[in-house]
Formats: sequence, C-alpha cells, structure tokens
Amino acid sequence: MVILRKYSSQRREYDDKNNITGFTVISSLFNINSRANVLVNDADSDAVVEQNVAFSSADISTGSGNEGDYQLIACAVSTDQGNSFFDPAPGTWTELDTGPCSSGVCIHGIWGRFTDNPDPEDVTCSWDFSSFVFAAGSFRYKEVDPIDPIIAVECNSGASFGTNVTATAPSVETVASSQVVRIFTYRNLDSFVTDNFNSNNETSGSFTSLAAVTSVNANMQGTTELVLFDGPTGEETLDVGLDAEWRACTIALRMKPLIRNVPTLSEWGFIAVAAFIGVAGIWFLRRRRAQGA
Repeated sequence: MVILRKYSSQRREYDDKNNITGFTVISSLFNINSRANVLVNDADSDAVVEQNVAFSSADISTGSGNEGDYQLIACAVSTDQGNSFFDPAPGTWTELDTGPCSSGVCIHGIWGRFTDNPDPEDVTCSWDFSSFVFAAGSFRYKEVDPIDPIIAVECNSGASFGTNVTATAPSVETVASSQVVRIFTYRNLDSFVTDNFNSNNETSGSFTSLAAVTSVNANMQGTTELVLFDGPTGEETLDVGLDAEWRACTIALRMKPLIRNVPTLSEWGFIAVAAFIGVAGIWFLRRRRAQGA
C-alpha cells in the first residue's frame, strides 16, 4: 500500500507537469509580443552669447542614436521685431512652427526630419537680423512612424509686464503611445545664465538652454514624454519670471504600432489540440484519483 501511494504520487506529479505543459503552449501562442516602441535616444542643448559682435547663425547637435531616427530641433533668438528663421542646414527639414513671442522681440523655430546617420550632427540655425544671444535644444527619437509622424502642432504666445508671468503650452488631441513635446521660448528682464541641463530615458527627456547678455536674453526649455491614452493632452505651464514675453508649443509625435504575433490557421489548430490534451489530462488525473480512493 505504501508502494502504491508512492507510485500514485509520482504519477500525479507527472500528470500535473503534462497538464501545465499543455496550458503553457496555449499561453505562449496567445501571448501578444511587443517591443518598446517609444524611445528617446538622446536630448541635447546649446547656448551662445556674444557681448560685442552680433551673429546670424549658430549650431545645435542632434545627438546620437540609430539609423532611421526622427530628429527634432528648436532654435531661439532675441532681436528686433520682424526677424525670421531660415531652414536649418544641412539636410531637408520639415517646419513644425516658426513665430515670434507676443511682442516679437524673441522668436523661435522648430523643425523635424528622419535621418540615416546614427552619429551626432551639428545643424546650423540661421536668421535674418543678427542677435547677441542664441538658445537651442534637440530631441532624437527611435520608432517614430515614418509615414505620418506628426499628429498635431499647436502654439500659444503672450506677454505681461510688471508681474510674474506663466507661459502656457496648449492642449492637443493625441493617440495612445505617442510622444508629446512641449517647447517654451521666452525672454524677460529677470533672466540669468545657468549651466545647460540635459536628461533622458527611454520614454521621456528634457533640455534647458538659457542665454543672456545685459538686458538681451533668449531662453528655451523643452520636455518630451510618453502619453499612454487617446484624447486631449491638457495644458502645460511654466513660470518664466518677471516682465516676460513667451511662445509655447505642444507637438504630438506618432510612433510605430506595436508588433503583435497573431496565430495562423495551423497554429489555431495546434492550440485546439493542446487544449484538448490539457482537458484530457485533467480528466485522466481526476479519474486516477477516484480509482485510488
């Protein structure tokens, strides 16, 4: 009797393992495999200040990454009203926004493109009327949709003097698993230069670029983050100091769809067989237990 109980225990363990194996096969075939499809490869920023000689062009690095990455750059200057940016060089860039702050003293330009170069590239921003200050930043993304990368672009501008000023990036409608970029450009009478700050990880990143000489300044801050759900992003605000004018943009980037493994017809047949084996294993196990009792 002891020997029989020992044999039954071993047999039960074997049947359980077979049963688990059957359900493991089903689970693995039903499993939806996906890869990380929202990656920020790099973020960078630059600031140029010239106290004596005004200039009309400066460079921003695109950062490093992979072939096929999407690069986004933003450049800003403070100068006379009526200034405007030219297209960046080298390469072919798509303009996402160019425009002035509320009174036109500061302006910015934002552009995007795909690249086949995995290495960092210095891209030149140039503008019509010379400036003593330049601020810029960039993001580099992996897995952006190559056919339709831009979901939405919206911008606000404003100014206030004699009080503390809050810049507001508008809300846009986006889709799940998109990257939402917010670029704040501003100039104020309370500006100071600090070290540039860069941070990034697989789903978000940021840059800060501040440039000031005497009362002339150009400041830019950018963030990018993964948005998990469809719908409006909501507004985003930034305290830009006293006596300030500003321009703020929200840009939604479409990412490549997730890769999903859908069973073929033959795999569905295998799933059915595996399910039958699993059910039969349970039935057989219960019958053996009933006989043993």
